[in-house]
Amino acid sequence: MKKISCQEVLDQLWEYLDEEARAELCSEINEHLERCHDCQVEVDSLRMTVRIFRCEDHTPVPVLLSDKLRAAMSAIDKDPDPDAR
Repeated sequence: MKKISCQEVLDQLWEYLDEEARAELCSEINEHLERCHDCQVEVDSLRMTVRIFRCEDHTPVPVLLSDKLRAAMSAIDKDPDPDAR
């Protein structure tokens, strides 16, 4: 079986987590994760993030924070040259 690099794992991580990857790729990634602690941490972190966002319990954003975020996004949308920052 082909050994894959950390970059290859990271490039195909979403496929792997969505279980859309072909069996061969999953095997290669699993083998890589067994010997690469850094990639295993990355996979575990991403899995936890996905679980959090799929959670049915939605926490409301405080009104003040929501207002500040909307104002900031509006300012960004109105900026004619975002690269000039």
